[in-house]
Amino acid sequence: MYFTICIPTYNRGYILHRTLDSIKKQNFISYEVIVVDDGSNDNTEEIVSHYIEPENSKFRYIKKPNGGKHSALNVGIENARGLFFIILDSDDWLADDALQKMYELCTTIEKDNSFCGIMGRMLEKQQGEIEGTLFDLNNSISSYFEFHFLMKKIPGKKFNCIEANKTKILKQIRYPEMDKMTFVPEAWLFDQIGVHYNLLLSNDVFCYSEYLQDGMNADKKFKIRHNLGFLYHYISRLENVLPAKKLPKRISIKLYTIAWLQYWNCVHVDKNNEGPRISYVSFYGKIMKIIYPVVFFFVKSKFNR
Repeated sequence: MYFTICIPTYNRGYILHRTLDSIKKQNFISYEVIVVDDGSNDNTEEIVSHYIEPENSKFRYIKKPNGGKHSALNVGIENARGLFFIILDSDDWLADDALQKMYELCTTIEKDNSFCGIMGRMLEKQQGEIEGTLFDLNNSISSYFEFHFLMKKIPGKKFNCIEANKTKILKQIRYPEMDKMTFVPEAWLFDQIGVHYNLLLSNDVFCYSEYLQDGMNADKKFKIRHNLGFLYHYISRLENVLPAKKLPKRISIKLYTIAWLQYWNCVHVDKNNEGPRISYVSFYGKIMKIIYPVVFFFVKSKFNR
């Protein structure tokens, strides 16, 4: 089994067939599909049942109590049997030759222990164009750290990609789960990977996306409603991720400034002290706490997104 394709989903029965059909169209056949139903109360199970064959089915359905996408990914990773793991959202679908092209890239880094996986592009349906600037393939080796922190992005534009990561690496890490924490950014896990492993980049379009009315990108209050998960995320960046990388001073100051301001914003939102707190506040962190109210006043809308 080469690929495990994990589809975490919640009440997306009305669109899920598009995602599943795009997988069945693939010429490359060494894959399994794990649909992790995060407590849906619609017809998701019925839709998936049409893709499950009595014997040797490539499709598996796992239903769990609602706990958020991060908890569904934990289940998917735990049950994965493929060499590489692909996360495919229920509002995305694969290009017809996606798995074959991804396989060809994966084989080049499969036995290289310095790589965690490969990263390709997504094309947004409404705009009809690749999301974000193209990679510079003169330097096709990067990392999640560079992708999350250092790559330039077009202001106001999403920079989405699709990746295939080595399952054995993902199985070493688990998204945090705690009461009242209904969302943890996907980047939390890949931040941890990014300080240790490389990615092989491609500008080939492997996946298509469509942002729907019930998606997180349409919810302007999403970050506030899921503040605990973002709080955990920013603590991890301050305590584990940024300290693991040696960076030029100017870039380091910029990244720590952003992370501290994001942290203090989450603390401000968490008025009932339900979430975790950073174990040590540095002198610079204390300065950021003092100036945070001023910064928040001028960029309130950005903090609330």
